[in-house]
Amino acid sequence: MFLSRIELPWAVVRNPYDIHRYLWRLFPGETRESRADASDMRQGFLYRVESQATGRPARLILQSRRAPVRAEGVTLLASKSFHPAPSDGQRLAFVLTANAVKTITDQQRDSKAGKRSDKCRVPLIKEADLRAWLARKLRFAANLERVEVHSHPPLYFRKRNRAGKLAICTFEGVLQVASALELGALLENGVGPAKAFGCGLLLVRRLSAGVD
Repeated sequence: MFLSRIELPWAVVRNPYDIHRYLWRLFPGETRESRADASDMRQGFLYRVESQATGRPARLILQSRRAPVRAEGVTLLASKSFHPAPSDGQRLAFVLTANAVKTITDQQRDSKAGKRSDKCRVPLIKEADLRAWLARKLRFAANLERVEVHSHPPLYFRKRNRAGKLAICTFEGVLQVASALELGALLENGVGPAKAFGCGLLLVRRLSAGVD
């Protein structure tokens, strides 16, 4: 896989819905995921926004299976290949920006034109619920030793002519690998929904000696 640092102009990132589309320019000819099934292996990439300020370019970190190429409208700052190889029992520091949600029955479905399903996703707000969500997502891969939860302002976007909003938070802490195979799959394919909006990229690093 490849890990890259990217810069996008404010004109792109001001509407978060456009970011994913622009990043595809780095991978010409690659088949895009249908995302018909969340369990499908991802063919594309994962990313997270590292820094962003109104009117300024945004810095992103991008993880991909293919090496990105330079493309108009996207600044490729640096790129390197890497091969994550966690081992059972290993303790790792981690960071994950996620859209933590639960699925409920929409009691008002009949009043919403064009809505086909009676299920809808709602964001988790309470810190205890967020921690429990993360533990469920990692339950086969790792045990959480320490977790900090950092809330973010809502992420507003426009999709075609409709407005949307996502609730996003960042988890940061220490985990112990329960299954290197399961954790490797999460590192490659991401965690949770809203990956097109910069969620789901699980980043880990080795702990320095004597550091918890």
